[in-house]
Amino acid sequence: MTLRELLHLPSTNGKPIITVPLTLGPSDKFGPFAQKLQQQNPDVVEWRADYIADNFSQAVMWQQVKLGAQDELAQKNVSVMTEAKMLAEIDNAKQEFTANWPVMNQQIIKELIGTVFNSIGGFPVILTYRTTSQGGQGEMSPVEYTTFLVNALYAGYPFVAVDVEYALEELLRQKIIDAAHEVGVPVILSYHDFNMTPKNSTAIILEMSKQPADIIKLAVMSQSEKDTQLLLDATKSAVTSVSQPLITISMGELGKRSRIEGYHYGSEMTFAVLDGTRVSAPGQLTVNDLVQEWQE
Repeated sequence: MTLRELLHLPSTNGKPIITVPLTLGPSDKFGPFAQKLQQQNPDVVEWRADYIADNFSQAVMWQQVKLGAQDELAQKNVSVMTEAKMLAEIDNAKQEFTANWPVMNQQIIKELIGTVFNSIGGFPVILTYRTTSQGGQGEMSPVEYTTFLVNALYAGYPFVAVDVEYALEELLRQKIIDAAHEVGVPVILSYHDFNMTPKNSTAIILEMSKQPADIIKLAVMSQSEKDTQLLLDATKSAVTSVSQPLITISMGELGKRSRIEGYHYGSEMTFAVLDGTRVSAPGQLTVNDLVQEWQE
């Protein structure tokens, strides 16, 4: 089964799936992104939740509640004893906040996802939270990362796929995979190396393919044209040995060729950015530049 078939995307002229990252933060507006999305018409949107979700973490939300209570207290002219009592009440409120957090967290995640789906006009959405260790912005702990993705999958929105980092502890990784498969969402198992192109890239792909994932993604940094060709050759070698569709990327300026030509070697998705939006990984072309390269 091809990746287009797996993700239920319409067939094209043999070109790979074009996926654009949505990297908006809490202060960014969705309108301009949505307008460019309609104009440039890629296949899929990858919601990079790591650009926004940490701003609504338990620690951040409690700090806001606590600061609000402290500001209110500071505006009152009270005795030392009354102040001590009110501070104790804040501590008690923290216990209540902590007890209620799981339900609050589910609602926050559902509202975040709703904003995304309501803003992008029906484009298929990949759910991704990229941790800092894998080149992203996310600083959630492994347990928080797992909880976020599981809650997002259970929120009731039709994600076309979910990205799960291969570096995650196996038990936590399996928990996300199980949740995804329970709700019928394909799993992209991803591995990123932002320093180099491993010489054993083929072996890494083969090892990842042994996991119960639906799609295998390998993104590595290119330091030379030789590195880029190594990644492309590794893709070509692995594609005949694995049952899952492959996504492979040679990152960086020297790896751009892989984003254009990778589909000739067996990579079924490429990532590009809308004009005027931030890249989510080094070396990404714009959608317009990518399409132009294919036409030349």
